[in-house]
Amino acid sequence: MNTLLAVDIGGTKTLLELSSLQGEVIVEQKFDSQQYESFDLLLSEFFAQEEVSKHTVVSACFGVAGPVVGKQAIVTNLPWTLDADELAQQFSIEHVHLCNDFVAVGYGIDCLTDDEIEVLQEGEPDLSMPKAVIGAGTGLGQALMFPEKDAWKVVATEGGNVDFAPTDQNQVRLLEHMMQRFDHVSYECIVSGPGLVIIYDFLRGYQQRVENPNLRQAMIDGDPAAAISEFALKQCDELAIEALDMFIKIYGAQAGNLALSVIPMAGLYIAGGIAAKNIERFQDAGFLDAFRAKGKMRHLVEKIPVYVILQPKVGLMGARLLAQQSVV
Repeated sequence: MNTLLAVDIGGTKTLLELSSLQGEVIVEQKFDSQQYESFDLLLSEFFAQEEVSKHTVVSACFGVAGPVVGKQAIVTNLPWTLDADELAQQFSIEHVHLCNDFVAVGYGIDCLTDDEIEVLQEGEPDLSMPKAVIGAGTGLGQALMFPEKDAWKVVATEGGNVDFAPTDQNQVRLLEHMMQRFDHVSYECIVSGPGLVIIYDFLRGYQQRVENPNLRQAMIDGDPAAAISEFALKQCDELAIEALDMFIKIYGAQAGNLALSVIPMAGLYIAGGIAAKNIERFQDAGFLDAFRAKGKMRHLVEKIPVYVILQPKVGLMGARLLAQQSVV
């Protein structure tokens, strides 16, 4: 049976989906990205499975968390490189398409239902204008979307790696702290899972706060950023709450920077698991206050619709759509 392969490659996890040419899912699997020295080793393991090996993949799309130039891609937070021609030859795939993971997210937005999107700011939508998407996970992805006939043209950016600009004294101190550790302090250094941990550790050290030992143990035992979020939301840990609130405020400021750069009157979309899993905090004033704090341009950003994507597989959905287009 001829099939499609959609892959969402991230610094922490890689999602693979085998589907029919009509998009009906046959196999879906998640891999721990950091357990593999190269992507082809991971893909070989996936193809070796009995349920997968009996199908023929005719078209594949790989959404990569990193820059894609021509037929080559580099994963930003892993020592992986991908070459479309080499993957096509090694795995006998007729069509191989590489794209930035947020290009896949951008195309996936059209696949979402209303209940997979949360409105943060109604704004004044104008579908003749661009859209934009930003999302924090292991890194900070961004993409632009422009109306093109009856569809959207999605363009990748590396805007998450622009210089971090603090907006208050606490953030100035955070920047000074980070400048001692990094050659370049970008928004991605802060607005990401690792960034939330940096903020937490900075506040704990700078304010000489007594740490909740249960939280520290949870950070050691599992995903430290997820532990901070959980203790902020469920355990009402003051230090965790302060760290998450600072993170969300910086996130909102950078989302506002993107909004000013693009004027996405058709909508600014917030993707990534951090926003979806902490939706209650994003609905509080901190995110939108920072998003709107643009001085004389405040009146403009207040008109831009802002949405949170609740569907964690939006990138996979977009990759499947792009794989389908190669065989239509």
